[in-house]
Amino acid sequence: MPDDSLHRRDRYEVSGNIEAEYVDDAQTVLVNKRGLASLAELQIAEEIALARAYEILLGEVRADTPMTCALVRHVHERIFGELYAWAGRWRTVWIQKPGITWPPPDFLDQAMRDFESGTLQNYPPASLQRDADFCRGVAEIQGEFLVIHPFREGNARTIKLLTNLLAVQTGRPFLVYDQSEAGANQYIQGAQAAFKKNYTLLVEIIQRALATAQR
Repeated sequence: MPDDSLHRRDRYEVSGNIEAEYVDDAQTVLVNKRGLASLAELQIAEEIALARAYEILLGEVRADTPMTCALVRHVHERIFGELYAWAGRWRTVWIQKPGITWPPPDFLDQAMRDFESGTLQNYPPASLQRDADFCRGVAEIQGEFLVIHPFREGNARTIKLLTNLLAVQTGRPFLVYDQSEAGANQYIQGAQAAFKKNYTLLVEIIQRALATAQR
């Protein structure tokens, strides 16, 4: 269930350890377990791993499995564990883009505990029977998670997979997102708006993704 375009890698400014190391001088290919030196090859490997993670997690997550930080880490490890030594653990690097600085590594444990108790636990499957409630809940979960940005890479893929598991728990299909460049840019705008607790755009994106999935 890939949702990221090939041959595109967000460029973050980072400092730290192996999570900040690249194979190439252009700093586009992260150090990885398979020794891949081509960005295209690495991204294809990530796409294959993501599809496999969907299959595995569908068999692991039950209707009554709670949405927790432990599950978040497990999802990330399932996706990226064969590629990166840091899969499934909160990032240990500072990470930023022009105009945006995500929480420092030292604060991630507390930030994610707050995310679990203040966001994830607010939306158990039983409370999401109406589509409006589901879309609002998923938008807030995704938005708050992306504001924290707890992993070095793969945050959007991780939270989309997690909320797709939540969709299945509520009897819905996997959400189908707009994967065009315009759709990707709009999702970024929605994530940025979440810094101000504004989930309106993300709600609209989730509504369209659900409508597309239900056709």
